[in-house]
Amino acid sequence: MFTPWIMPFMFILIVGAGAACQNGASAISPIASASTSRIVNLHAFARLYGVVRWFHPSDAASSTDWDQFAVDGARQIINASNTRALRAGLVDLFAPIAPTVRVVIAGEHFPKDSPRPLPNSDSSLDVVYWQHKGYGDSTVASGYISKRRHREREVAVEGAPFAMYSQSIDAKPYQGLNIRLRGKLRTANHAQGRLWLRVDRGDSRVFYESMARRPVMSKTWRDAEIIGSVDATATRIVIGTLMAGSGTTWYDDIELAVQAEDGNWRVIKIQDGEFENLDALKSWHSGTSKSNTDQPNDGWTAIVDHSEPASGASSLRVQRATTVLSHELFDANPVPDETVDIDLGSGLRARVPLALYSKAGHTLGDEGAAGRPIQAAVPVDLSGDFDIVAGVADVIIVWNVLEHFWPYWNVVSVDWISELDKALADALDDHSVDEHVTTLQRLSAAAPDDHASTSCPGTTKYAFPPFATDLVENQVVVTASADPAIERGDVIISIDGRPVLELLSMEEALVSGSPQWRQVVGLGRLGRGRTGSTLALRVRRGGADHDLAVSRLEQNVSEQPSHPAIKRFDDGVYYVDLERASMASISASIERLVAAPGVVFDMRVSPNSNHELLSHLLSRLDNADAWMAIPLMIRPDSASSPISWETSGWKLPVLQPHISGRVAFLTGPNARSYAESVMGLVEHYRLGEIVGSATAGTNGDIAQISEPTGCTTIFTGRRVTKLDGSRHHLIGIQPTIRASRTLAGVLAGRDEVLERALAYVRDSNWP
Repeated sequence: MFTPWIMPFMFILIVGAGAACQNGASAISPIASASTSRIVNLHAFARLYGVVRWFHPSDAASSTDWDQFAVDGARQIINASNTRALRAGLVDLFAPIAPTVRVVIAGEHFPKDSPRPLPNSDSSLDVVYWQHKGYGDSTVASGYISKRRHREREVAVEGAPFAMYSQSIDAKPYQGLNIRLRGKLRTANHAQGRLWLRVDRGDSRVFYESMARRPVMSKTWRDAEIIGSVDATATRIVIGTLMAGSGTTWYDDIELAVQAEDGNWRVIKIQDGEFENLDALKSWHSGTSKSNTDQPNDGWTAIVDHSEPASGASSLRVQRATTVLSHELFDANPVPDETVDIDLGSGLRARVPLALYSKAGHTLGDEGAAGRPIQAAVPVDLSGDFDIVAGVADVIIVWNVLEHFWPYWNVVSVDWISELDKALADALDDHSVDEHVTTLQRLSAAAPDDHASTSCPGTTKYAFPPFATDLVENQVVVTASADPAIERGDVIISIDGRPVLELLSMEEALVSGSPQWRQVVGLGRLGRGRTGSTLALRVRRGGADHDLAVSRLEQNVSEQPSHPAIKRFDDGVYYVDLERASMASISASIERLVAAPGVVFDMRVSPNSNHELLSHLLSRLDNADAWMAIPLMIRPDSASSPISWETSGWKLPVLQPHISGRVAFLTGPNARSYAESVMGLVEHYRLGEIVGSATAGTNGDIAQISEPTGCTTIFTGRRVTKLDGSRHHLIGIQPTIRASRTLAGVLAGRDEVLERALAYVRDSNWP
């Protein structure tokens, strides 16, 4: 609850000699035992940090480098010896940027007798406050914007989450050989530059590496390299540049090479890898897709840049496009002098103004120049000794962003304040990047969100078991194998001597989201280990147990499709895999689909930008326009503070020709986000039977948090409900015809969910 208060414009440290608690004891006492005092100190700093950063509107605060402030503040406050020292430390930190904030100790009161500097009637005054449409500091631009009223702000142009440029070549001449992609990269302003290399077999990916764990973050040119292998059946090699988030990345001297039989590397010709030609970008596809057609990098700018190339006369420069936002976001506002009180723990409370008066372009009560200067963006180096305090700063920022901007607090029950202390304790015990990632995973898992994930530079590159698994009849069963020692249908009993279901439970505990999604991710992580290592297995096959040792692989093994993307069966029924089939190929087949007695659409993973096909199933206009919503916020604490929501829907038209045969959609827990938007329309308008099991249960465009260490955490920034307004989060789209795998079906290589759907579309007497 937030109460308007009359607020004097000064930061007052209230020591109050002789101030006492109600029981007569001194209000100033040791914080806690030494084992917990650091957590208490950091807790107080974290609680104040988030509210001041995103909701206190002073000019001084707006000029602060808040990532650096999180590190500096944590380092300064962590060893406060008692409550008096803690409060003094908070005052010292925040007074230069938020002098109108007040901190008091137990038994003391916020003063009420300080007059306002100017009356409301002064017509030259403006009221300045923050307005947020979602998490406006997201480094993925998805319609989230933040600005202060009566202030301009430079914001990212909404567009694609990544800027990717690619070229492809025929893989046939290089089948069975090693392949190498090299280049030189440099970055500025928190950017993370990466190369990527992919090897395809038809519509499937057999190798992919994008430097996610080792991006380049350097003001000077650095070498980047990816080495992979070209499968003996590969059809295409795709190379490219990749950038996400903010800042600027330069690329130069891109080179592709293949390793000959004598061990030497032989350069493969690509187009304009040195970017010396002013039209060099015409040789590179803008964006990438499974069909290798252009997908424009909307929201990004790329030019051939002549300043400081690695060699020659030019390089490629890529950065997020920005614009200056001057109009206000919406009409709602805090009342003048409105404040919020925050319990900082350890007997401390803070009062933070949410609105400040401004005169002649300056907020009253502070000086913009007093703000901490924005320092050079130098990410903490995680490649060597881990900086524990920087890791603590990551936790403080991630916790606060979710606290104030995650749109699903109203449908979950979480003691989020306690989770802050748990995460701080974990962070103080981290001594490596991998441990730090685990800490952030535990934190995000407490706020269940299938989108939530963290990536950090310098993490261990994992290798994977040479097989894929699924949980079938409560057993971990091999569904595909790249090692002849492991067979489809083998039941995994243990890995490296540990019961496999116990290991699966441990993996799931670090995954955020619904139970069905945690199981999907947990199975994918099961048995990971160091590159080049082996894992010991006990498997059950044919009623007998076998002990095996197999080598881990650099790439995940996945089940391969059993049918083409679009397949006609002998009886005229069609199967369409929406993960692989492009909208162009569906449109080319639309007359055949219309004439078919039945169509099964496979939506067990993510669709390939082909949701337009739903218009050929709709018999009435899609008029649901409020199932997606961005929170509009002017106060902290997202559980109670959204004053409204900016809602939208897809509003799909009805298109001809109309598919009128019997229709079924396959789905399951691998379907999330975009796939669930598609399935939500299927469910609401009853466009076909839904066969399989529940979808993942998380939808909404992502937002991305950039952290002081260079780590990034994504979460769901936009709320999505079912089209009728009921809850979708963690529930998902439920099947109308339940179907699942059996051990016998896996052994036989059957797709039992597809079989169930085909039985429905072929049987007009189906109940």
